[in-house]
Amino acid sequence: MKCLNCNTETTNPKFCCRSCAASYNNRAYPKRQKKQNFCKACGDETAYRRTFCKACDPTKPKDYGPITIAEVRERARYQANAWIRKLARREYYASDKPKLCSRCGYSVHFEVCHIRPINNFPDNTLVTVVNSLENLVALCPNCHWEFDHGILIL
Repeated sequence: MKCLNCNTETTNPKFCCRSCAASYNNRAYPKRQKKQNFCKACGDETAYRRTFCKACDPTKPKDYGPITIAEVRERARYQANAWIRKLARREYYASDKPKLCSRCGYSVHFEVCHIRPINNFPDNTLVTVVNSLENLVALCPNCHWEFDHGILIL
């Protein structure tokens, strides 16, 4: 006899091992169906366990141009600076600046960092000012650490 799952010869009438039996039966008779989730605002299907789709999420504004640092901190109380850094990376990748460390030229991996830190700006500053290309620089992880600890001066 041949195994129904892997087609190897077996003395068993259906499967060669428990693993093949489990694989075959789990595919043929799944225990649960994937639950579909829909956006509360527009009704489109959303990602796993999300209540809003990316377009309708009220915590994330569509355009960050007129948003201030205080408004970002109010909307995303947890890790607000991470959102600002994420927007900075998006801004830098969309620009025509070189995608390598500006100090040593390492191009395998670079990090986008702020020359003037986010915390040095007042809360009423626009996010576009904080993430302007004049305030962003690409550094490799080693140079970034040196810059953050005052060893490297740009």
